[in-house]
Amino acid sequence: MQADVTLVHVITEPAYYALGYSPIMGYQGGYTDSTIAVVNDMKKEAKLFLAASVKHLGDDSIKTKVLSGDTDDAILKFSASRKIDLIVMGSHSHKGIGRLFVTDVVTHILKHSKIPMFIIPTEDK
Repeated sequence: MQADVTLVHVITEPAYYALGYSPIMGYQGGYTDSTIAVVNDMKKEAKLFLAASVKHLGDDSIKTKVLSGDTDDAILKFSASRKIDLIVMGSHSHKGIGRLFVTDVVTHILKHSKIPMFIIPTEDK
């Protein structure tokens, strides 16, 4: 189809990934040295994962981008800023109590995007 393709991975709020994060005792803010180290490691691993995905797909013209922030907003902002023509996403179905605690990123983006979307249902294993 001669389309430009960019694989995107979003790292959400860094404070959530900090191993020493404690909002009650000894809280020093969300961005301690350990938090920054964890986030840097996550960005490195995300870049490696995306590079491996490009290699697996066998198309060196595929671009990659690691974003930070709220997943929904990061994808919407990135898509709008790059004038993306189509967003392709996999959709995971959540069952039972999981529906109460897991937000549906795909649904949020679908509701707020002005860009056409192609949603691929995926099976939960």
